[in-house]
Amino acid sequence: MPYDDPDATDPMTLHGVQVETDSDQANREMAECFVEEYLRMGFDRVRLLKMFQTRGYAGPFMAYQALGEEKIVSMIEQIAQRWGGREKTHAVDRHPTGEIMLPVLE
Repeated sequence: MPYDDPDATDPMTLHGVQVETDSDQANREMAECFVEEYLRMGFDRVRLLKMFQTRGYAGPFMAYQALGEEKIVSMIEQIAQRWGGREKTHAVDRHPTGEIMLPVLE
């Protein structure tokens, strides 16, 4: 079998599915997962909210549209209190020139 051809019997092949739901609970849970994950990676509150407002982040943007800015900001604050103290300790930023900027440890 050629290198680039997927093997139909491979159990590790990724398969994407679309799940449709009108449930606000599903959107809240998805948004909470994004908030917790990115806070734990070191995103600060402002950067995290900007991610939700950016169309290129499909999942967070969809939650932002469904729940509204007020709920997203509230969610970020609540989860940040639980996972606080990690801001700017793990996330890696890039300078406009492309070089990696070291995280600021406070």
